[in-house]
Amino acid sequence: MSGLSSYIFRQVLGPLVFFTFSVLGVAWLSQSLRYLDVVVNQSQSAATYIYLTVLALPQTIGLLLPFAVFIAVIYALNRLYVENELVVMWAAGFNRWAVIWPVLAVALLATLVAYVTNLVVMPAGMREVKDKVFEIRADLVNTFVREGAFTNPTNGLTVYVAENNSNGDIRGMLVHDARNPKGIATYMAERGMLADTPAGPRLIMFNGNVQWVEGGAGKLKVLNFEKYTFDLSQFDKRRDQSAREASERYLGELLNPEKTLPEKARRKFHAEAHNRLSGPLYCIVFALIGVYALVGGNFNRKGYGGRIALAFGIMIAVRLPGFGFQLLTNSTPDAAIAMYVWPALWIGGLMLILSMPRFEMLRNAGKPPFEAAAVAP
Repeated sequence: MSGLSSYIFRQVLGPLVFFTFSVLGVAWLSQSLRYLDVVVNQSQSAATYIYLTVLALPQTIGLLLPFAVFIAVIYALNRLYVENELVVMWAAGFNRWAVIWPVLAVALLATLVAYVTNLVVMPAGMREVKDKVFEIRADLVNTFVREGAFTNPTNGLTVYVAENNSNGDIRGMLVHDARNPKGIATYMAERGMLADTPAGPRLIMFNGNVQWVEGGAGKLKVLNFEKYTFDLSQFDKRRDQSAREASERYLGELLNPEKTLPEKARRKFHAEAHNRLSGPLYCIVFALIGVYALVGGNFNRKGYGGRIALAFGIMIAVRLPGFGFQLLTNSTPDAAIAMYVWPALWIGGLMLILSMPRFEMLRNAGKPPFEAAAVAP
């Protein structure tokens, strides 16, 4: 890459990195609320909260990166125009491709990053997030043992613990079990412990009593015990690996899901797989739209606000059908081809237009576009 190309490459890459992290920061703030409830209700640390939200960020990179490319290209080229650097390049004899190739190199780099993120980083991160959230919600210690607080692990069950020691010894327990209206019982014990047995998790209580009401007259019964085992097997949740969502699956698992899944779910996975493969192509499309907005037209000393606004509208108009094709693929798998043809047509069309003389009337007819722009009065 020549010195000029390397310079333009850096001028576009810098803003791309900045805008990508800026947009990701906004996305992080918006999606972090999804995990706030889990962390607060399950008494997790701030480190766990940050860990979950950071792992979930790659899910948005594939969607946001093309837009960051567009903004970076517009910003960088417009700055070069405002500071007359491009005009000097044209006057020195460089043509438009001296600018286009470095921008395309940045777009291709962004496309590669998007593919790696979509195909490897995102599913790995989402797997870890979902497994961690499932583990937190299934953690019996955090579900049952909250010192000095009444907890409701499930409807009809209330648990209170006065003291929870670091060695697992629980002091001052109360368990009110009203899950069965015909057999409501209250358990109280001096101490207890959680145990994982071959038959499942158990809450073992020592030196206490169980109270329940018996008969139509409502006579209270009390039974003292030295040791009582409370069954917690219904809370022993083990995640079914076949229940993984589309965001947690790798490309092979999306294209070849389990045959036991419903046809609707299989089609959804099929559409997600093709979306991951076609989505990064918009990095190139949006880069070319930005290039044409500032390089493809006549030189204008008054600025390019109108072109930039038009390019932004075209960018949105190009991307929306891509989302529509994905929705169509959910019901019609053969429509997946449109997810690739649509951005490919824009890439080919824009490259062709940029390779041809401009259609706008130049003040200096017969001269190359940028020579005319450079010497325009």
